[in-house]
Amino acid sequence: MLEALSDRHARRRRRAKAWGARLALYGLTVVTDAMPPRIRFGHWQRALGMLAVAGGLPSIRRDSPAPEVMRLPTPRVENPDVRCLIVAGALDSGGVENVVASLARGLPNHGIQVEVACSLAGRVANALADEGVRVTVVDDQGLQQLVSSIAPDVIQLHRPNLAHLRGVARNPERATCVFHAMETYLDASTWQALGQLTRASGVSVAVSDSVRAFFTERLGKADIRVVVNGVAATAVEPPNRATARARVATAIGCDIEDRDILVVSLQRFSDQKNAAGLVDSFLLASEQNPRLRLVIAGGTDSWLEVRRAAVLRESHPSGDRVHLLGDSDPAVILAAGDVFALDSFSEGGPLSAIEAVAAGLPIVMSDVGFARRLAAEACVRAVVVPRANRSHSQRDIARQRRRRHQSNREDFAEALVEVAREPDGPRAARIPSSFHEAAMVRAHAEVLREVACRSRALPTSGEGPDLQ
Repeated sequence: MLEALSDRHARRRRRAKAWGARLALYGLTVVTDAMPPRIRFGHWQRALGMLAVAGGLPSIRRDSPAPEVMRLPTPRVENPDVRCLIVAGALDSGGVENVVASLARGLPNHGIQVEVACSLAGRVANALADEGVRVTVVDDQGLQQLVSSIAPDVIQLHRPNLAHLRGVARNPERATCVFHAMETYLDASTWQALGQLTRASGVSVAVSDSVRAFFTERLGKADIRVVVNGVAATAVEPPNRATARARVATAIGCDIEDRDILVVSLQRFSDQKNAAGLVDSFLLASEQNPRLRLVIAGGTDSWLEVRRAAVLRESHPSGDRVHLLGDSDPAVILAAGDVFALDSFSEGGPLSAIEAVAAGLPIVMSDVGFARRLAAEACVRAVVVPRANRSHSQRDIARQRRRRHQSNREDFAEALVEVAREPDGPRAARIPSSFHEAAMVRAHAEVLREVACRSRALPTSGEGPDLQ
């Protein structure tokens, strides 16, 4: 009897601790959502590093080179028709970074010589440099100097931030933007500069119809072409399922039984990816199907988001079925999984979802980016759930982030249970034709040539719009 009483007291203490943590994190979330973007994604995000787990999240190391690194070296173009400078942010890991890498490797096959400028080097930048791509790390002032020194025919911007826009302000007719997501956090100055640049260059690219609609609404009659992101087929044999599950089990620190239905998600821990919403929906689904187990793996952009997800699992009876990993080998995660899930507030074109389909996993996604198009073309079971936020405004997303249960929780949980109920069978691993890397690179090459030809035909005054 004393032992039972002690257990009840221990459970009460754990619940009280979890509720205290939830209240503290709620307060931090409110403060975060109220901050202007330049502080929120700068000093404040670095300050939130105080929430970091000692030693970081466990992860699954990439033992062998990623498939893209195992290709032949990027060809150098002896007499290029077009010389292109690709401008990116940090080139470490993530969907945008992988798109940049694919373009840097593939555009030379279309007669376009490529150089890459980034604000911070990392895994992707180092891999490109090893393959012979010229990669330069520049600050805001350095970008202007680099553009002046190499005088590219066309400049492709992959981050619509004010510093990059100012960096190409003297050559706006040569610049073209690639819009990867609904950029809800851009301020008025950035929107003004972006509008001036898109009018000068004439054509931009969006990675999905929804992203195109988002920017068209704000930029007016801009010529924005849709080029969906793509992934490459690879001859590299995927990891054996049993081996992959064993590696995941080692990383999460517990056994994965044969009967477990492993729901996996490859996503950064960031505001837009909504890891907390996915965890909450999963916990509801696990009450209906106790065989479900969730693994979320990705870079820790925001430790607040890691903690928000962690406290949800700690306060639920099935919380031991939820596991959080850092940036991990995607091939291992997908080979181990049974279902792929992504419950984002906002997305443009998540490569991880295409990779999941290519690996033969059924998918459950919120209605963001090209989710419906991917679901329509996939050869696997694909369920698209309404996203939690009705609009892409900061206010609407912030309102959902602060709710105890987000508005699409029941729908997403029901979809997880439904997909998990399907009998096991052979995986139909195939990349839908619209989502092949080769098609993406070819379409980008056509846009870059168009911008280069148009800029050559224009008189150059050396003066661009005033973005200062």
